[in-house]
Amino acid sequence: MEALELLTRRLRLRTPQIDDADAIQSIVADPRVALTTASIPHPYPEGGAKGFVLHVRGVASRERRNLVMTLRESDELIGMVGYQTKELEAELAYMVSPTHWGLGYASEACKEIVAHIFNATEAKAVIARAMTENKASEAVLSKAGLRWQSEMPVELPIRSGTFLTSFWRLDREDFLG
Repeated sequence: MEALELLTRRLRLRTPQIDDADAIQSIVADPRVALTTASIPHPYPEGGAKGFVLHVRGVASRERRNLVMTLRESDELIGMVGYQTKELEAELAYMVSPTHWGLGYASEACKEIVAHIFNATEAKAVIARAMTENKASEAVLSKAGLRWQSEMPVELPIRSGTFLTSFWRLDREDFLG
């Protein structure tokens, strides 16, 4: 799959390179990031980001992308954003380094990737979920145009427990309307 680059006012979202692995490793190894997700193990395996980069590059398609988030001014890698489409619903996921929390980068990246999803895929909706105790993540989803749908307990084996989770959705018609 060819490389992808999306630009926002402050960010460059691009296909990850193997050289990005150390920066990704430092972000996902931070418990403040890992413990707010349903899929990032903690502790994160040493060197695991290299395998992750190779994996996401290998599975990249129109229906599935993971892009690094870099600052346009400095090219500093500050997070990732991506999606995976199943049954015409694209599930949005993202993470941002805690040193860049609260600056609007996640919202900016998510808005751009949502637009990309609706422009590049046949997805009828973008969906996402967040642990309800992660109010910042819920705010990002709202700012990206998704609407709260429901809450329910979700078992997260990687977190060894059940967590109250909110479910979010943006339908194509609402995005285009």
